[in-house]
Amino acid sequence: MVFDEVTGSFRLNVYIPPEPEDKSGRRRKEEDWVTVPLEIPAPYRAILLQHLLRAGAYTVRVVRKNGRFDCFISFPLGDDVPVKKDLPMAGIDLNPDVVAVTVVLPDGNFHISRCFWCPELVYVSHEKREWIAGNLAKDIAEWLKSLGIKQVALEELSFAQDHDTNRLFNRITHNFCKKLLFNRIVVALRKRGIAVFTVSARFTSLIGYFKYSEAYGLSAHQAAALVIARRALGFAERMPRELLKRLSPKEGWKPFGLWGKLFGLYKAARKRAIREDKIFRGWGPTEWLSFMLSGTG
Repeated sequence: MVFDEVTGSFRLNVYIPPEPEDKSGRRRKEEDWVTVPLEIPAPYRAILLQHLLRAGAYTVRVVRKNGRFDCFISFPLGDDVPVKKDLPMAGIDLNPDVVAVTVVLPDGNFHISRCFWCPELVYVSHEKREWIAGNLAKDIAEWLKSLGIKQVALEELSFAQDHDTNRLFNRITHNFCKKLLFNRIVVALRKRGIAVFTVSARFTSLIGYFKYSEAYGLSAHQAAALVIARRALGFAERMPRELLKRLSPKEGWKPFGLWGKLFGLYKAARKRAIREDKIFRGWGPTEWLSFMLSGTG
């Protein structure tokens, strides 16, 4: 691909090997090349030009369809900048039915949060799913851009299954939708000049639920997004004193070990609640703690 500075246009040079192709190390001649103009949509021109100026690698695939030629250009949109700890950070928690976005200030305190709902994403056709994911990613990116956010954190993709519902259904729907949303959101953010970082997904939902959801009046997903943003800024999630008193851990336990112990208690408590036919849909962190610790002896 070549950018013509005089005309401000792009063109594609395609090598057409002679027939039969000479395998003896023949040099490519000028007449073996075909040059065609490229029509690049306006939103992508600046990104493509910057990549060409950096001499970055790219892949081009030309497809003939319905009497026309479409050119598909792909290249990585990597971030080579470090996290700026003096700027706000947005965290995004991905779920098949809702994407939660929470912004934290440089000091780690909560700033603002919003949920972007997509309940039909799991059930619609492939084409409709792609359309929904693309529009959802655009809405999220535009909202963050309007807030002046320059950096965003997401969880590293992990397909571990810890849900209580049908495992096969969750594996097929949740994992596919999560990857689709992840890719669409990353591309939408980077197109708008917003840096994207990934952090470990370890205990983000659990920490957010038991540490921040009641304190800030957030849903479990919004609280998880808060933890993701704080983790990207480098904050360590120490367990609150109230939880430490109730868990009574052994001396020398590290933060992740403490959260791991709480995760084990919480997972066991959910199974026990189902087994005992408890109605726990409206329970908050306080109710869960009482139930969890009541069965530990």
